[in-house]
Amino acid sequence: MKVAQFIKFVAQDPRFNKEVDIQTGYRTHSICCMPILNKDNVVIGVAQIINKKTGTHEFTHKDLNVFRNYLTFCGIGLSNAQLFELSIQEFKKNQLLLTLARNLFREQSDLEHLIRKITVESQGLLQCTRCCVYILEKAAAKPEEVRITKGFDMIYEQEFKVTTNEFLDNSRYAKIAYHVARSMETVNLSDIGKDATFTHLLAAHGDDNFILKNILCVPIFDKDGKVIGVAQMMNKINERVFTDDDVAIIEAFSIFCGLGINNTQMYENVMRLTCKQKVAFEVLSYHVIASEEDVLRIAHVQLPDPNQLRLYSWDFNDMVLTDDETILASVRMFTELDLIKKLQIPHDVICRWVLSVKKNYRPVIYHNWRHGFNVAQTMFAMLTTGGMNICMNDLERLGLLVACLSHDLDHRGTNNAFQAKVDAPLAKLYSTSTLEHHHFDQCIMIVNSEGNNIFQSLSAEDYKTVIKYIESAILSTDLALYFRKRGDFQKLVENNEEHWTDPAKKELLRGMMMTACDVAAICKPWEIQQVVAKLVASEFFQQGDIERTQLHVEPIPMMDRAKKDELPKMQVGFIDSICLPLYKTLADVDPSLSPLFDGCKRNRSNWEKLAQEHEKLRQLWSENSQENLKKMLEQTNKSPISPLNKLSETKLKNINETINQNTNSISYKIMNEASTTSKPTNTAVASTTKSNSATNTSVDGTEQPIKIIPAISTPANCLLLIKEMPADESNTTADSTTATSNIHLIQVNKHIDVIQSQINDIRQDVEDLRVHIQKIENQKPSSAVTLPTNTTTMGIVTTTSETNSQHQTSFNHHHHHHHSKSSVCVLF
Repeated sequence: MKVAQFIKFVAQDPRFNKEVDIQTGYRTHSICCMPILNKDNVVIGVAQIINKKTGTHEFTHKDLNVFRNYLTFCGIGLSNAQLFELSIQEFKKNQLLLTLARNLFREQSDLEHLIRKITVESQGLLQCTRCCVYILEKAAAKPEEVRITKGFDMIYEQEFKVTTNEFLDNSRYAKIAYHVARSMETVNLSDIGKDATFTHLLAAHGDDNFILKNILCVPIFDKDGKVIGVAQMMNKINERVFTDDDVAIIEAFSIFCGLGINNTQMYENVMRLTCKQKVAFEVLSYHVIASEEDVLRIAHVQLPDPNQLRLYSWDFNDMVLTDDETILASVRMFTELDLIKKLQIPHDVICRWVLSVKKNYRPVIYHNWRHGFNVAQTMFAMLTTGGMNICMNDLERLGLLVACLSHDLDHRGTNNAFQAKVDAPLAKLYSTSTLEHHHFDQCIMIVNSEGNNIFQSLSAEDYKTVIKYIESAILSTDLALYFRKRGDFQKLVENNEEHWTDPAKKELLRGMMMTACDVAAICKPWEIQQVVAKLVASEFFQQGDIERTQLHVEPIPMMDRAKKDELPKMQVGFIDSICLPLYKTLADVDPSLSPLFDGCKRNRSNWEKLAQEHEKLRQLWSENSQENLKKMLEQTNKSPISPLNKLSETKLKNINETINQNTNSISYKIMNEASTTSKPTNTAVASTTKSNSATNTSVDGTEQPIKIIPAISTPANCLLLIKEMPADESNTTADSTTATSNIHLIQVNKHIDVIQSQINDIRQDVEDLRVHIQKIENQKPSSAVTLPTNTTTMGIVTTTSETNSQHQTSFNHHHHHHHSKSSVCVLF
């Protein structure tokens, strides 16, 4: 009721308690009592006035109106006072929580220290005599996943302790904690003795002498809303109970506790992983760092002469060197630039470092140690023979050589796009230049390994500088960065930049030099360029096979093994888009670099010829290809076919023996339609004489000219033989067909279309055999049959660039190409 009460004579009102007057000695005559209302007309208090001082002590109606008006202002004042007090309380509560949170987040290195802080703060916050905290094995999203593995207990004015497993399994406190964790709800029991809900859980047993009166238990959540622990407060001080305000405060506090526990657990996991990483690094260092036996073996060998190694030559060929010789050559490059002496690099340290770098290259097809070594040699030649030394200081020379040797460390034989396709860990570490960043990291790892710090004599400032040079240089080998920076570099050269003193311009120059060295195989002599191109293509095709078979995506043409015949065309495109513009610009920077540009142009011409040959072959095997071949054979076959006489057979055998003696390892086989009954055999030979003629000794001892012309064959023993003899031949047999000026033997399989399946292998076989024959020719200059450098086989032209005898080397030393069958025959 919100009605005012006015009692004139309280002695006559049964509601009045006379005992109050008796105890106080005060005489009550009349009372007026009114409610105090706030702005919402809600009672917030009651006011009484007793005994008016005048007359009969009775209040008049005027007094009541005055009192009512006065209480209106009292209601406003009380409301404001309540709001102010509430805000002060909230402020104090927030400050308290912030202080608690600050204290918690200072203790995130150790979980036990953090829980100790939580229990102490909770006891002080809620004024309770005991506090327990339980930690779950892992964050639980479902009740059946709840499993408490750690418990912490603290009783007021006693020591903090970690609970035992027996306590977690059997104590009544742990049981209620399990209930709260599974239900994910707060439990507040004000009177344990009168609450029958959890009687079965809270019954004391064993040696538990703690008298439990009331308990407040709240779940602790992580940032994802999963339970990671439970906090318990027991027996509020001064015989009080936990109020709703206490629940609100502890629930707010539990949020900070959850964050603190989660962060501390993450920190502990990180520390464990860091320790594991250190152990793994120690093991890795043991296996990837060069052994002391190898270091001692290399360190005690005298460095070879750089001219003997041809380190200053643009035509340098690593294939004639052993692995140990490449190590010594690498050290020699540092020595020739006087870096070891100037920067005080110990000889055993530089040897160990180079050996370790070599060891950290994977045995992939192309991006292996040999590639890194070749890139370093090209950089060495650019600095010395190319005259770029004058543009660089010692730290830049050191950084460039180190970057070249290290620029493809731990290359996996796949490119950056592949790392992203397979969602490799490297792609998650680096979003751009993925492999290049990894190569740089591997470089730093080796330098930081024991006994490999080739920068140990540098000052701290010089060390930072050279590391910066190395990082920039290795990242520059990413062609994506090259395309972005090429335009700026070309503008500088077009504007006749000469001094290259500006740091930004100098960095751009170093980056272009790194790219030029990385693709410098395109400038090598044609024999070397062919081998390298096949290695690169093989590695690309290997990635394409993985993409097609495992990732079920179609590879790009460059990595599609089905398009391997388009390699010459793709090489021409690569040269035009990347190599020629780069080497042309570098030649403009310094004319001494023009040999790179000239070599690139020569190889482009060779690749273009091969591309044109491929196009001719493609047109040859179009819809009318079989008809065209038949017409070609019909025009050649003008004379009747007859078996060879005895003399012809003898001469052919002599030719066969002569060629076999001059080739040693290449098999030449001549088949006679009349005499051969064995199973057709694929024969791998391809060559003609320089003059297209040879001589053969006949039975009577006279030399007879034999004309050899090219032909093609199929696996079905399709052999074309044409021999030209003098008109005065006197030792012929009675067979009139063999006495003519031309003898034609043609054995053609009905299924000419099988030739088409052989075309894809022709170029590979021709090239391999040409190199092999060239090697034999160099070894035996005088032979009955001269094997030329230019071979023409039914429209297939294979051109070999002229090279000095000093450049003739064997490619079988490090690179082997085996073919299970051949599709080309030499025909006489």
